Amino acid sequence: MISILSALLCLGQSLVSASDFLLGTLPKPTIWAEPGSVIPWGRPVTIWCQGTWGAQEFRLDKEGSSAPWGRQSPLEPGEKANFSIPHMTQHYAGRYHCYYNSSTAWSELSDPLELVVTGAYSKPTLSALPSPVVTSGGNVTLQCGSWEGLDTFILTKEGEHKSSQTLDAQRRPDGQTQALFPVGPVTPTHRWTFRCYGFNRDTPQVWSEPSEPLELLVPGVSGKPSLLTPQGPVLASGQNLTLQCRSDVGYDRFALSKEMGQDLPQRPGQQPQAGLSQANFPLGQVSGLHGGRYRCYGGHNLSSEWSAPSDPLDILVAGRFPDTPSLLVQPGPMVASGENVTLLCQTWSPMDTFLLSKEGAADPPLRFRAKYQDGQFQAEFSMSPVTSAHSGTYRCYSSLSSDPHLLSQPSDPLELLVSGGHDKPSLLAWPSPVVPLGKHVTLQCHSHPPFEVFKVFKRNGTRFRELQRHHVNTFTLGPVTTAHTGSYTCSGSYGHTSVWSAHSDPLQIVVTGVFTKPSISAHPGPLVPMGGNVTLRCHSLLLFDKFILHKNSSTWHSQDDGEKLPGGRTQAHFLMGPMTSGHAGTYRCYGSLHHSPYEWSAPSDSVDIMITGIYKKPSLSAELGPVVRSGENVTLLCSSKSAFDLYHLSREGAAQEHWLAGGQSHSRALQADFPLGPATPAHGGVYRCYGSFNHSPYRWSDPSDPLYLPVTGGQDKPSLSAWPSPVVPQGQHVTLRCHSHLEFDRFRLYKDDRSRVPELPDIIFQNSFLMGPVTSAHAGTYRCHGYHSHFPSAWSAPSEPLEILVTGFHRKPSLSALPGPLVPSGENITLQCGSETVFDSFILVLLGEGVTMDPLHLAGQLHDGGSQANFSMGPMTPARAGTYRCFCSLSDSHYAWSAPSDPLDMVITGLYKKPSLSAQGGPMVRSGQNVTLFCSSESAFDVFHLLKEGQNLGRWLAGGQSHSGALQAEFPLGAGTPAHGGVYRCYGSFNHSPYRWSDSSDPLYISVTGNSSSSQLLHTKPSSNTGTSKHLHALVGPSVAVVFLAILIFSLICHRCPDKKNASIMNSEPEVDRMVNREDPEAEPKEVTYTELDGWIFMQKNITPTSQRPDEPSADTSVYMDLAVC
Repeated sequence: MISILSALLCLGQSLVSASDFLLGTLPKPTIWAEPGSVIPWGRPVTIWCQGTWGAQEFRLDKEGSSAPWGRQSPLEPGEKANFSIPHMTQHYAGRYHCYYNSSTAWSELSDPLELVVTGAYSKPTLSALPSPVVTSGGNVTLQCGSWEGLDTFILTKEGEHKSSQTLDAQRRPDGQTQALFPVGPVTPTHRWTFRCYGFNRDTPQVWSEPSEPLELLVPGVSGKPSLLTPQGPVLASGQNLTLQCRSDVGYDRFALSKEMGQDLPQRPGQQPQAGLSQANFPLGQVSGLHGGRYRCYGGHNLSSEWSAPSDPLDILVAGRFPDTPSLLVQPGPMVASGENVTLLCQTWSPMDTFLLSKEGAADPPLRFRAKYQDGQFQAEFSMSPVTSAHSGTYRCYSSLSSDPHLLSQPSDPLELLVSGGHDKPSLLAWPSPVVPLGKHVTLQCHSHPPFEVFKVFKRNGTRFRELQRHHVNTFTLGPVTTAHTGSYTCSGSYGHTSVWSAHSDPLQIVVTGVFTKPSISAHPGPLVPMGGNVTLRCHSLLLFDKFILHKNSSTWHSQDDGEKLPGGRTQAHFLMGPMTSGHAGTYRCYGSLHHSPYEWSAPSDSVDIMITGIYKKPSLSAELGPVVRSGENVTLLCSSKSAFDLYHLSREGAAQEHWLAGGQSHSRALQADFPLGPATPAHGGVYRCYGSFNHSPYRWSDPSDPLYLPVTGGQDKPSLSAWPSPVVPQGQHVTLRCHSHLEFDRFRLYKDDRSRVPELPDIIFQNSFLMGPVTSAHAGTYRCHGYHSHFPSAWSAPSEPLEILVTGFHRKPSLSALPGPLVPSGENITLQCGSETVFDSFILVLLGEGVTMDPLHLAGQLHDGGSQANFSMGPMTPARAGTYRCFCSLSDSHYAWSAPSDPLDMVITGLYKKPSLSAQGGPMVRSGQNVTLFCSSESAFDVFHLLKEGQNLGRWLAGGQSHSGALQAEFPLGAGTPAHGGVYRCYGSFNHSPYRWSDSSDPLYISVTGNSSSSQLLHTKPSSNTGTSKHLHALVGPSVAVVFLAILIFSLICHRCPDKKNASIMNSEPEVDRMVNREDPEAEPKEVTYTELDGWIFMQKNITPTSQRPDEPSADTSVYMDLAVC
């Protein structure tokens, strides 16, 4: 709904002003706000203005605003209008008036309306001093305080008699502001519920949030209730405390107060039975703050009056001081009825008060002032003369009068026994003194000679109808409740006398099932070797401070104090050992509390403790083998030559199963089959089996040897790789890595042939395993499985096989590239691996990080008394560039390979635009003149490569720019000699891909001239179709004689060298082919024939060129002729 008020604000002065009419001649209207004048921040509010019949227009003014705040036409039937505020904020807070007009006059202004917004500041606190419990007719001070720095506070009284007070704030030393409101006198005839707000006086209609409500409790005169605690008045820290207020008046509600406390919790009344009402006040875990004096009150819903207060209940919190007093008894803990007894409580600590409590007593503890004597503080508690009612368990505490509700640790318990005059009888319980809740127990009092009359009584003085005087010696209790728990004694008497015998020894009746059962477990497990130790752990989600361990079919039990764990749990450990066959059996445990030691929990589930090693071990096997695929049927066989009645199968981390012996195995041993069904990952694990006999089911044989049963194929298979390579030189190391996207944290590695590798028996590793120094035993096929450490029996499917090849067992082969190791992208190449030895298999491997090409295998072929394999590759792509080696092996040792060939670098060219190549000073160079070549490119190559007629002259880093701005590298070749003449090309590449080169530059022809001015070199450009460089060097003189002589020489040469191999024109293999071996120790020399003219004398020289392994190879071959005159 669009706010009518906001729309009216936009009208401004466009309407007729009030001065156009006569103001005040009509009766003043009534103004009010709905739902009220105090509105929480953001809530809607409507202001109503009601005048007389015939009103034509209503206006709303806000004090401090010059223009009318709103205008509105009257609603039907015409005497009132409303002004809506959809969301209350401080902008709307203030004092409002309204008025209206008729056709000729205006009304008077209405009375003011104070419109207040709350929630502008955080809520203050409201408390009663000294207490919210105020006697009828009394006064109390209410304190309202805030940390917001507010300077004014207002106190409001809610209910039928609403009122409010406003006070200026006072600033306290801690910075808080507050106001103290006197209230009173109060009466019980109506409720006194208050809230307070804070505000600043410059914005009096902008208030804070309201404080929490505070209700004053004014006790009346109706029947007082009673206040008690089921736990007793003395509680230890950490116990749960509940106070119960009850009355025989049917109150609808109850309130609880603590002296000097501000809280006044209320609870609705409950009626457990007709005529009674009660309410429970759970106060949580006891701390020092709970100590104090409490009272409760009852009330009716339709009345504001409360009852008279209950009698006070003092809650005492023990353990708040580290002191532990001692409790002594004089003359002793066993006294005859009628004697005088003194209990002495003393301590070395300076405490001024002592308290004595009796276990199970409803009365509050006795409290005496301490006396200082013999260096100790002490108090004496006298009982005289004692009766059987004084029998019981006592404890004492120390305290300080300055804080009387906080006590020390309790003394050790003192048992006081009061006996009669005859020989004491004995008291027994059947079937057991440990009785489940709701069951029956029979107490039997025996004596010799037999008494005529018997009496059984509970030592805390509680009387039961079943325990009255009997002429028989049996007393049946039940159905038992927690009230029946405790210590019992019996006495006997002869019918003609009133003298009773001494009390029997006490019998403790324990009731179980009071609390939920704890859990029991055996550590390290329920199967314990003879002579070993075991710990039985009893634990619970309840805060038990005592645990009891009990063995079935025996009277043996053990107790231990509970240990607190994080999360509100408790536990106890019972260490047993060295174990014998007598310890075997079934155990249960119970939980209890020290303040109610005879109220136990329900028994835990049983745990069977088996003693192993009594007989010889059986054997355990799997019908289909120890590795099972998911879904296969699994049967385990346990057999023994001993005639066991039962066989037991155990899996680590799981319960045992029992099978009867069922037939004989092929070795005539008695055996049992354990069919486990279709295998799942849950079946994986380590199994053992045992044998036993029916007459001693908890005494077992030694365990069989463990059988590890993995279940594979349950999850996606991982991948297995080798680093740096699956081809490993003998004596080196290799790392096997198992990878999976399933984030396994454990992997298992094995070899397919199951042969033994010294460091690999069932190896478990994170995801990488270093193997080496490798030998021929390491060669073979490997797989890995992955699994999670918290579920070690659920293996993944096996990885694909990985072959590990070990090299170095034979001499290395040779590796060469045909036609050469420089290959244009997209063309084919053949890598030839050969050896002088006859091998069956050859393998070609591309080396380096990130290699994706699998090794290539070929069968060997006989060649020139040895063997070789030709690996055809192509079309070549950048992925095939890199360093290659080859190996060879024999068929009878598939994974044992030769030493690797020398490396062969394969370079792919044509991947980037070609650079340009130029010579400083031009391509014509005089002998002795320095020669520098420049390779430049617009591409930002990291490295440039220079090749001359197949010779790789090296790599140069890019270094500066040419005059045209291109990136370039300089190749200084030194002083020019005839050897520098020839055809040059250059290439560019990047550091991140050193085997991927650009197209070659255009060829550059360098000519080196002699000193004679008549000498001249003639150049012939090579054919571009062949891609090979052919150049002819001919010496031409200015005279005809020299020309004739040259022709004659040429004829003689052709006559002497008719065969191609002696010609000075030769088709040479590029030197880059010799990159296959970085040392090139075994490369065969190539014969190059030169023809020299030396003063009309012809000579032929065979020169073996010096081996120079270029950094990067060339694919070019050059055909050339040199003709020189010296």
